[in-house]
Amino acid sequence: MSTEREVTIARVVDNIYISGPRTATVMICVFRVWLHPNLSLGFEPDDEVWRDIEIDGSHTLAEFHGAIFEAFERWDSHTYEFITRDENGIALRSYVHPQFYEGGPSWRPMDDAEIDRFIKQAVPDDATEAAKQRFRDLQSNPPPEGNAAETTIGELDSDTLGALSYTFDMGDNWEHYIELQNTQEGLLEGDPVVVDEQGAAPPQYPDLDEQ
Repeated sequence: MSTEREVTIARVVDNIYISGPRTATVMICVFRVWLHPNLSLGFEPDDEVWRDIEIDGSHTLAEFHGAIFEAFERWDSHTYEFITRDENGIALRSYVHPQFYEGGPSWRPMDDAEIDRFIKQAVPDDATEAAKQRFRDLQSNPPPEGNAAETTIGELDSDTLGALSYTFDMGDNWEHYIELQNTQEGLLEGDPVVVDEQGAAPPQYPDLDEQ
């Protein structure tokens, strides 16, 4: 059996994606996934809780979701969403659970008055005019949402990608912040894997664990 998992998937060659057997070398990435406090569920850790996940460019965001799901010891599946962000934290595009993918806008468009209010209340005073204009453009004319099962890690634009946000379970809203730690040339022989961690994972449903 080939160590390069000779399967028909997208191959990555200088950010060009070609259908066919993969023979090219792709990048292995390590992402740190921080779990935000969830006050409504009583999750208020004293120290940061995170997992470092190693994944390569051929894996999809849906597979990344699966790795996060296992890393935080969850057991009950729910919908989820990734949002890519630039270096200023501006949302660039949403990638959704494949069963809920419709190809519509990444988020509800905002009108000029809404955008002005948001910039005044939430955007840092030292934000550049270029960043504010980019926010205006993306909020008034959102890009189409992506399908997490059809989008690979390698397709994310590393030149503009500052971080990702990831929300699991839109009812309980487990929110995460994800940041790229390092990359190297290579290819994983299997699934994404946790390579480092800090803090205990909270129970998915605290009330059930207390019964």
